[in-house]
Amino acid sequence: MAMVVIPKPNKDSYSMPKSFQPIILLNITGKLIEKVISNCLWFHMVLSGFLDPNQLGGIRQCSTTDAGVYLIHLIWTGWLK
Repeated sequence: MAMVVIPKPNKDSYSMPKSFQPIILLNITGKLIEKVISNCLWFHMVLSGFLDPNQLGGIRQCSTTDAGVYLIHLIWTGWLK
C-alpha cells in the first residue's frame, strides 16, 4: 500500500498541510485478492440461500431497473385485484 500526496488546485500557498490531499493506493495484488474474496462470498451467499429473494441491492443482475419493473408488476397486480 502506498500513499501519494497531491497538491489541491487553486491554492494560494502550499506551505500549509491542508493544501494537499493524501490518497492511499492499494497495490494490484491487494485489489485482486479483494475481488476474489468478494466473488467467493457472493457465490456462497447465493448458493446457500442466505439472501432474501426480495433483496435487489448489491446482487448481480438485479439493478435499479429490475427493482422498478418488480414494483410496477406489484402495482399492476394490486390494481387487477
